[in-house]
Amino acid sequence: YANDLGIKPATIAQIDTPHYTTIEWIDPVKDFGTILYGDSVLLTFRFKNTGIHPLFLSAVSPSCGCTVPHYPPGAIMPGEESELTANFHSVGQADTVHKTILVTSNTSNGVTHLLTIEGRIDKSPGQSGK
Repeated sequence: YANDLGIKPATIAQIDTPHYTTIEWIDPVKDFGTILYGDSVLLTFRFKNTGIHPLFLSAVSPSCGCTVPHYPPGAIMPGEESELTANFHSVGQADTVHKTILVTSNTSNGVTHLLTIEGRIDKSPGQSGK
């Protein structure tokens, strides 16, 4: 999918439907337990290309600005595993957390995949909660 047009290979892979692959999310739900208000936590979502064509993640959209995702920009080859990480920041969040990350990929077993982050935030005395 390399090109001289400045188009990301993931974008081209997204429209090349005959060459879609499949993805297996090894751990699509993460529960970080309980953290103190103001803390951050780094979560890792592992996945595997279970198809016969290169896998590209073309877009990763968290449900709020409290979550910052990082994902591989290039191809994940058939049979390879990789990971998407998400840094969750607890400032401004409620006691119980349920956030999502929508992943768009060139996969025939669903073009979009929903990852979930769950946990609790401890706003003990001394924690502003704002």
